[in-house]
This record gives sequence, structure tokens and C-alpha cells, in this order.
Amino acid sequence: MELKEIKELFKAFDESGSSYFALEQDGVKIKLKKPSDTSVVTQTVAAPVVTPSVAPVESASANTASEQKPQEELEGTQVLAPLVGVFYAAPTPEASAYVQVGDSVKEGQILCLIEAMKMMSEITAPKDGVIKKIYVKNQDVVGFEDPLFLIGD
Repeated sequence: MELKEIKELFKAFDESGSSYFALEQDGVKIKLKKPSDTSVVTQTVAAPVVTPSVAPVESASANTASEQKPQEELEGTQVLAPLVGVFYAAPTPEASAYVQVGDSVKEGQILCLIEAMKMMSEITAPKDGVIKKIYVKNQDVVGFEDPLFLIGD
């Protein structure tokens, strides 16, 4: 990799909205990181958890509303994808995931990475709490404002 290409890479990274970038090419490793003062799009919700019915399909119409179990609700803050890209639960394929359901997290802690156009963006926790739900799997493609995590108290 030539100096001119590296300078162009720095300029492109500086002008991008990404906060993290890593590249390994021809034995050269480059890691760029911006201060994580960028905000993550969040939304407070009560997400329903669907409880599957054990009744056979043909008898489902016989069930009345009083016989059905109430849906359990998870409350907390949803962490939404701030950009379109590929979701990565860990920094490398060999590493363990940044967080798992049940983990306690602190505000600003890295939850995952999203890759867009070969640029890696760190997604951080908007508040202290506990990971209640992870909506996506490693290497899933996520859209803008797709839910990624649910953080509860």
C-alpha cells in the first residue's frame, strides 16, 4: 500500500460518519478510531414476547380470549441501527461476542460493529442496563433504525 493510498483512506475516514475502521492488506494493518461521541439512535419500547400455543391448529378457533395466556412484555430501551450494513457481534470471527443476553452493560460500552462499505462503526450502549434481547444474528444485514438490542434496567 502506497502513502498516497493511505492518505486518501485517512481523508475518506475523516469525512465519513463511521467511528471505526480496520484494514489488513498485503501484510499492512491499519486501524482507525474516532472518539465515540456520536449518538446512537434509541427508542424506548415495550416489546411483546410471543408465547407459542400448544393447542393443535384445528382447535385454535375453539379457544376463547379468557383461555389464552397473556403475552409477557419486555420493557427497556431499544438500540436501533444508525446505518445500513452488516451486523458483527464480535470484533473478529475468532473472538467472543461483545455482549450476550443477560450481560450488564455500561453507557458507552461497545455492543457490536456494523460494516458499511468496508468501514466499521462501533455501536455503543446508550445507557447502563442489562441486555434483555438481541434481535439480530452475527453477519445479518440490518437496515436503518432496525432494532439491534433491548436494554432493560
